[in-house]
Amino acid sequence: MERILLVLNGGGALGAYQCGVYRTLVRHLGAEGLRRTTIVGASIGAVNGFLIAAHHHRPDKGLKVLERFWREVAQPSVPFLPFPETRSWRLNATLTGLLWGNPPIFHGVPGGFLAGLAWYPAMAGYDNRSLVETVRRYATHYSPEDETSPRLLIRAIDIAAAAPTWFDSDEQPIVPSMTGASSAIPLLFQPGWHEGRAYWDGDVWHQGLLLPALRRLLGEAPEQRLHAITVELFRRSAGKPSGFGQSLDHFRRLFLGARSDDEAEEATERYPSLRLTRIRRAPHPGEEASLWLMDWGSDRLAYLLEQGEKDAERALRGH
Repeated sequence: MERILLVLNGGGALGAYQCGVYRTLVRHLGAEGLRRTTIVGASIGAVNGFLIAAHHHRPDKGLKVLERFWREVAQPSVPFLPFPETRSWRLNATLTGLLWGNPPIFHGVPGGFLAGLAWYPAMAGYDNRSLVETVRRYATHYSPEDETSPRLLIRAIDIAAAAPTWFDSDEQPIVPSMTGASSAIPLLFQPGWHEGRAYWDGDVWHQGLLLPALRRLLGEAPEQRLHAITVELFRRSAGKPSGFGQSLDHFRRLFLGARSDDEAEEATERYPSLRLTRIRRAPHPGEEASLWLMDWGSDRLAYLLEQGEKDAERALRGH
């Protein structure tokens, strides 16, 4: 029997796209398919994966809880630029996040950027302890009840060990501090802490999540059939950018998009029986004026939810 491997990478507010994808998965896979799912996540993907797994037993498979979380973290923007056009809206939302953070997700540390030059990791521009508390209000832990419950894998980077750590629901209960450990971007954020150890964002690694997850799962059960569904928040595209915003956006999509492309190619070559569905996000309007981590505008999140739902529908229909 085929088992689903759902791969949820990091991307800050772009995680709303993953919520939209999950809407479609609930319709397409049904209760039985979702029970046979392994979810692997890092950063915001770890948060989404934790909420899905912790509430999978509900009739809606945790969808309403996930949507409620994304409504809570949507943030109104200060109108720095009062012009009624998309680029100004995205800049306003980004500046709001840069200056004030997003209270349910992260807080700015007064003087943290300058102090961090001398005293990192004790000081940094932001910390994500509020994310852990927000997640805890939605679920205090996740442990599979039996073999029909989803398996959850979260990756974080152990700073002292200089290596990835995997929090695996088959080995231990998954708790909110693990999502915080997986969501602390180096230098920009103070490290995330879990059980006395400091961690950096689980998506800040030379390799994505797909290949390590496949090695882990197929190493345990080489004969199992897997359908990997990767939700890719950054897709590289050709074109010559101009200006800082476009260049930063182009670099981000080039680097992370290429990592996804290389992983997908290697996975299908190494595991010929693997069925792979790639759900790949295209840039949204005004994205070159938006920072993926800082722009939590409600209009942007609503767009991403709908975009993820539609893209997943097209991708799954093709399989």
